[in-house]
Amino acid sequence: MRSNDAYIGLPHDVFAFTMIQEFVARILGCEPGTYKHFVGSLHIYEEHIKKAEGFIAEGYQSTKNFMPPMPSLNPRDELKNLLDLENKIRLGQTIDFTLANDLSSFWADLGRLLFVLAAKKRADTGTVEKIRRSMSSDVYYPYIDSII
Repeated sequence: MRSNDAYIGLPHDVFAFTMIQEFVARILGCEPGTYKHFVGSLHIYEEHIKKAEGFIAEGYQSTKNFMPPMPSLNPRDELKNLLDLENKIRLGQTIDFTLANDLSSFWADLGRLLFVLAAKKRADTGTVEKIRRSMSSDVYYPYIDSII
């Protein structure tokens, strides 16, 4: 990359690029390999320094808990279903978070996180608590718990 903001851009980019890497690897039927991120200008804007320090102080950045690996089956249909679910959530359609249960556990957890975000925007902690109990992986608990 030519330039990357360490607080706003880098976390998003690493997540997005490694998801794409894993997605393509699953389609090709191979292992993803090692991800390397090269940046010509990695920086942080002064207005984000306090927020970045707060993020680091949270302690949620464990190097021991990883997001579960994407299932080895071809992920195209699962991604399409997740995107359909995301579109319904974005449009504010009344849907139940258990609709994510139609996806495999990896993709269902991502769908449930979309429901968590929507519930957070509504300040609906009761729904967030229900969603937390339905998660397949506990790696997402620190984020969910920060909302409850």
